Amino acid sequence: MKKLSMTAAGVACISAGGMCANVPPLKAAILAVDNSGSWATGSDTLSKLGFNMVQVTNSSEPEFSIISTLSSPLGNLTFSPEVQKMEINSGWTTWSHGYMGEVYFSGWNVLTTTITLPTGISAFDLYVEPNLFGLFDIAVTGINGTSTTLLQKVNGISGAKYFGFYATEGDLLSSIKITDLSNGASLGFGMAEFRLASRTVVAVAVPESSFGLGVLALGALGSISRLLGKRQHK
Repeated sequence: MKKLSMTAAGVACISAGGMCANVPPLKAAILAVDNSGSWATGSDTLSKLGFNMVQVTNSSEPEFSIISTLSSPLGNLTFSPEVQKMEINSGWTTWSHGYMGEVYFSGWNVLTTTITLPTGISAFDLYVEPNLFGLFDIAVTGINGTSTTLLQKVNGISGAKYFGFYATEGDLLSSIKITDLSNGASLGFGMAEFRLASRTVVAVAVPESSFGLGVLALGALGSISRLLGKRQHK
């Protein structure tokens, strides 16, 4: 499976299942896990690091409802701007790895959605898929004062990808920001399969260098049709 070439060093070590050598002493940080570390691939990096990942409960509202908050056993998740609830094979047509549940749509003209997390969260993951059928750059950022961004190319045709984040040495996650880097060409994106974990101290060697990801010089590929978006009209 394709690895993100500019993934932070700490993530690359975890994804490869190896050990980091000649790294500086531990420090508090936010690290990212790309699609190869997803629970759906069998890797389940966050659980193997000791996080007790809890599934966020889907909304009880009917399909096409506008949602601002989802509840979880660890507290509420708040979306800004609000999102629209969809169902696979109804309002939303494709996903990946056999998932057939609910998807939360950003909106046609939304470039960035921010999810504010409950207090005391040390790990969070989700899946994201573009609205249109095409390949687009999606960036997801874990934030708590400082931030770490994971950039992956995601296919809108059954290509939803996993984005995971965790904090080390007592650090926490306060919010997650999902950004469509196509400047609106994807006509929004869907988010689903949210999981989170409360405070856990994880000791991981973190290089002193920054985790900033370079921006790929490739533009998002064209969609099959701008009229053939994944979101269906009702």
